Amino acid sequence: MKNCNQKIKHTCGNIVFADCTSYEGTVNTDSQYDENDCLSIEETTEDIYEQLEDIRTEINLDELGEKCLTYVPTVEGKTIVKNVLLKHEEEICLLKERIAELEARQLCDFPITDCNLDFMCLADACGGSVTTVGELLQALITKSCENE
Repeated sequence: MKNCNQKIKHTCGNIVFADCTSYEGTVNTDSQYDENDCLSIEETTEDIYEQLEDIRTEINLDELGEKCLTYVPTVEGKTIVKNVLLKHEEEICLLKERIAELEARQLCDFPITDCNLDFMCLADACGGSVTTVGELLQALITKSCENE
């Protein structure tokens, strides 16, 4: 045993070690023990620490943030589950908004000016530049019909 004499709780009389103290409470479903086992405080404490270590391993977030998302760390520089979930929620909401915008938009209205296409002899009905998918399709149809 460690030198714990400086702590007030160790001046209360005879010390009873955890392995000598019966535990009469419940155990959770992840415990290696059953409620019908005759358990000591030492066994239940060790069991809880093992479960805690399993949980910490399972929720380890050290490798997150190496792809396309940047997580806000705590003051201590840690990435915590709450911040990860908040970031995922934020990103999902942005994606849902973008999808709604795209679903509401007609294919013919999509701009094509950034496609760097050389339209050569194609123009819209007024002789202007082709700027959308719809205008391009119409210009192709018109040009095709002219060549018949």
